[in-house]
Amino acid sequence: MKCSIHLTTIFRLTLQCILSFHCHITLTLNSQFLFKNKEYPMILKKFLTYFYLLIFLTGFKTTVLAQAETKPAGTNANLLKVNVAVLPPCVIKRKDGGYTGFDVELWEKIAVRLKLQFEYKETKFKEIIPNLSSSQADVGFACLTINKERETITDFSHQYMNSGLHIMVRNETNLSLFQTVKSLFSPIFLKSLLYFFLFIVICGHIFWLSERGENSINLSYFPGIFEAFWHILVTMTTVGYGDIVPKKWTSRIISAFVMLTGISFFGWVIAEFSSAITLHTLDTRITSPKDLNEKTVATLKGSTSIKTLEQVGAFVVQTKSIGESFVQLEKNKVDAVVFDAPSLLYHQIHEGKGKAKVVGKMFDLQDYGFAFPENSKLREQVNRILLRLKDNGEYDALYNKWFGKH
Repeated sequence: MKCSIHLTTIFRLTLQCILSFHCHITLTLNSQFLFKNKEYPMILKKFLTYFYLLIFLTGFKTTVLAQAETKPAGTNANLLKVNVAVLPPCVIKRKDGGYTGFDVELWEKIAVRLKLQFEYKETKFKEIIPNLSSSQADVGFACLTINKERETITDFSHQYMNSGLHIMVRNETNLSLFQTVKSLFSPIFLKSLLYFFLFIVICGHIFWLSERGENSINLSYFPGIFEAFWHILVTMTTVGYGDIVPKKWTSRIISAFVMLTGISFFGWVIAEFSSAITLHTLDTRITSPKDLNEKTVATLKGSTSIKTLEQVGAFVVQTKSIGESFVQLEKNKVDAVVFDAPSLLYHQIHEGKGKAKVVGKMFDLQDYGFAFPENSKLREQVNRILLRLKDNGEYDALYNKWFGKH
């Protein structure tokens, strides 16, 4: 940014130069007079010479310092480096390359009141804290959670938002064909299906041994046994005998037994299949952190949600951006996304509308704050303005703009 010298500074510089020049002339004239007058001791002559020289140098130094003091805060030396990471709704990148969002607008309100000049530098979320700890940045924000680990290497402002983690899942209202087919391989249904086939095999062999050699059942094991299986199956399902009618009384008794028990047995198999689908549906429903156990869950790399997910036993997929997590959820590559509540709620009503939904209650409550290098003098100044914005209602107005009334 270009710097301009105030009129007061120019006036002060001019006046100082005149005074310095006057001192210089006086020094010269007095020196000539004193050196010609033999009545003055040599020591006094030297004293006056050095005295006038000191006045001249002091005046020059004061002029330079006065100019330096009036140097505006917009110079490169005082330009604050603000690290941000795109993370809606806290930080949103506009089409023109600028930034907006709740955090951005709050920071700019603070910067105006403190008369700070700054420049944004976009970086990865996981790099904000390291950049601050190594003094490569003066301020950092993007839904930054205040925690013990980060506080050991940086300083945080007072919290400006209460938040926590939320769970986002796909917005599925009906059971998909894939889920239905997947239910066929559940242990419950496979077990009932095994009993069903055993019943047909056992009854089929007894019927073949009793009825073989008659006109309806072939005497040979193949294909006679398959004809017996067919007879048992159609009898169980109440379809009827079809082209196979038992001739012997033993075969008729077996068929009667299959009629009476087969209907119940067949109904039991259907019930087990329905139960398998129901249990699968309930098993895939995620409404709380405990439901995330052994589920594949996506979240932002370097975020505080990783530790929480590992504690509940989830298979964590770390993505470079939270937007990538949303894409993986839509493509059915993960079961859920867990991240800060404001970001998930914002996505639910914008890009993810109709595709994803936030479920359950907010958990692992946390606070957001502006981050600074350790021992930053700016921290206390920001805290004072934050308190002032909350007292005068400007903070509430900004919060309601982005998140609705609270």
